[in-house]
Amino acid sequence: MSEKREIKRLIGDDAQIYSGDLSAEVIEGDGAKSLDELAGGAAGDQGGAGFYLIEAMAANSFFPVKMRVGEMYPAIGTEVLAAGDKVKKLVLQQLADCGGWSIDISQDKVDTTVLADGWKKARPGKKDASGTCKQLFIQGITDEADGMIDRTVKTFRRDKDGNVTVSDALNKSMYMIGYINKAQSGGERDSFIFAQIYMYGMKLGADSGSAQSYDSNFSLTGIDPVFYSLDIPA
Repeated sequence: MSEKREIKRLIGDDAQIYSGDLSAEVIEGDGAKSLDELAGGAAGDQGGAGFYLIEAMAANSFFPVKMRVGEMYPAIGTEVLAAGDKVKKLVLQQLADCGGWSIDISQDKVDTTVLADGWKKARPGKKDASGTCKQLFIQGITDEADGMIDRTVKTFRRDKDGNVTVSDALNKSMYMIGYINKAQSGGERDSFIFAQIYMYGMKLGADSGSAQSYDSNFSLTGIDPVFYSLDIPA
C-alpha cells in the first residue's frame, strides 16, 4: 500500500520590496571553492547566500540546464560553481513590507489566419504583468530618504535644526519578493515570485483612527519574473 501523502493548504503571506544594486565584483567559479568561500568567508558560514545574476555559464556549468545568462539564482552559499561560471551578487536593502499583493499575468494572442484556413488560427504573443502592493505607512521608514515616498513624488524635508532637503522623485526600479507561502520552520517550503518592478502609482490617504496604509501599482522591468520553490533544510 502506498504511503498517504499529506495535502498541505498554503497560507498567503506578505511581499517585501527592496532596492538593489549589482556588486561590481564578478565572482568566477573554480570548481573547488563554495560561494561562501568565494565571498570571502568560510565554508558553511552562509556569507555567500543571496541572489546572483548569472553573467556566464561554462560548458559543464553548475547551473541547471534551463537557466540562462541574465537570470537570478537564489544561492544558499554551499554551491560550487564550475570553472567558467561567472556571477554578480545582487545587494538588496529592504524598503517596505506589503500586507497584501497581487500580480496579474496576461499574454497577447496574435491572429495568424490566412485565406486558405478554414478556421481562424492564432499564436501566443508577448506576456505582460501588472500588480498592486498594499503597504503600511511607517514613519521613519516609508518617508525616509530613498524610501517608498521618495520613489514616487518630490519631497521636502526640514529637520529639527532647520536644514532643508528637497529631492525629486527617484523613479528607480525595485525588486519584489511576493510570497505564496513562507516557511515557518525547517522542512517547510518557501514559494514566491521574484521580479524586478517599477512603481508607477501610489494611492495615499488617511482614515481617522485607522493605521495609515497606501496602495502602489507596479509593472515589470529588467529581468523577467520567476516563480521559486525552495525547500528549507530541517
